[in-house]
Amino acid sequence: PTLTVPLREYVSVFDAPGPRIPGGGHRHRRHVHVTEYYGRVLVGTPPQAFDMVFDTGSGNIVLPTVKCADEACGAHRRFKSAASRSAVQLAYEDETPLAPGQSDRDSTTITYGTGRLTGEYIRDSVCLGGEAVSEGKACATLDFLGVITESRFPFIELPFDGVFGLGLGGLSAGPHFNFIGQLRANSSSRSSDGAMFAVFLRHLEADEDSEMSFGGYKPELVKDGRVSWLPISRSDAEDKGYWLVSMRAIYVGTHRLGQCGSTRCLVAMDTGSSLSMATPSMAGELLDAVGVDSNCPDLRRFPTLRFELEAEAGGTFDVVLEPDDYMEVSEGSCSSTFQAIQLPPEIGPMWIFGQSILRKYYSVYDAEHWRVGLGVALHSTKRRFNPAPATPPHPSVPREACEDDDQDMMKSALPGCKSFAHMGYCKRFPPLAQHYCRQACGLCSAPGGEEAASNVTVHSDGFVVSHASRKVVGYKTSEM
Repeated sequence: PTLTVPLREYVSVFDAPGPRIPGGGHRHRRHVHVTEYYGRVLVGTPPQAFDMVFDTGSGNIVLPTVKCADEACGAHRRFKSAASRSAVQLAYEDETPLAPGQSDRDSTTITYGTGRLTGEYIRDSVCLGGEAVSEGKACATLDFLGVITESRFPFIELPFDGVFGLGLGGLSAGPHFNFIGQLRANSSSRSSDGAMFAVFLRHLEADEDSEMSFGGYKPELVKDGRVSWLPISRSDAEDKGYWLVSMRAIYVGTHRLGQCGSTRCLVAMDTGSSLSMATPSMAGELLDAVGVDSNCPDLRRFPTLRFELEAEAGGTFDVVLEPDDYMEVSEGSCSSTFQAIQLPPEIGPMWIFGQSILRKYYSVYDAEHWRVGLGVALHSTKRRFNPAPATPPHPSVPREACEDDDQDMMKSALPGCKSFAHMGYCKRFPPLAQHYCRQACGLCSAPGGEEAASNVTVHSDGFVVSHASRKVVGYKTSEM
């Protein structure tokens, strides 16, 4: 039977400068929407409940523990090893159990965008599904990273407790850290769907809810009731850890770009990324062909995009995006949901299809048969004018005085606020500027009670968590 896990949304909206206008004209402002999807996960015996982001672009489970006394940890649920009969403390990454009285053990530090955390290894039962005993669950015994210290920002602002990696083995610290690998190992037969899951992301204006399915997919959520299967290279997937499919060509209108010719492009399906991305040269070619600028009163002038992916049995599957699928418009300016990123050399060039594409296309991930399924998602025609149900509030955070907080910046291995401002980081990292360096960045209240003007304004109390892995320490867009 298929197990359904409801997903909640966490949306941040930032104002940022639009593209520069030739001749130095006025730069329009643009909204940048960042969304994270999270659901309930049960850890330990008896189970302890946590809200965790589901991310196919990372491969480990990361969860705060009671050993973490930092303020950010205290704002979230923390795992209590002593309260779980099945918990095993691990001394080393090679999964050696911690001996009685042993204090020497490995720890790992991971960078998430502008934040950092350090954790120790723990093994325990991890389950998806309802909290009631009678409800179905998908469970595996897994190793995970139990956080013992983390920076205040961005974690204190996030409503979810941790990250649940759904990537493949190459993104995990080891075989027993990988949830999908353990589901695959536990499958009763090669014909089983136990190592399959599917993702439905709601249209942001539709009266519907996002969800994940484990143990199969739901035909009623996809047009024509079926998906097209795209093979993934097992060697690439196991090495890099991403759900990678091959792309033959990219068309902007009728014009074919000069990518993916004799050498196929790789495309990673990433539920944890709000935007769709590629290396600067690859994304730049696409955006130049589209003709994105800051003045776009009419989306109809933009072309249709078509990404030709390789399907099973030598076939193809087209991902087709109309202008309203890949452009966001607000206050007379617009921005593309495609962005440039820098990836480490060992990852190599690739495209990353994020939520901006995966909302339109229902996606299925089959680790047993090494393939990804795509089909046009069936969204509700009824519109929701109110946001999704609010997350239960975590302990409130006192409002900070308008002053620089050099101490917390340096605890996170970041420069002091004067250096931060001098290096131009106030505009590049607006959440850090707002929370720690308001004085140095000129964000204190101006006379008359109005906030001083700035090039970037945060319209949310949150911040997106970048991807974490052993190889990729974080994505960095070209403009934020």
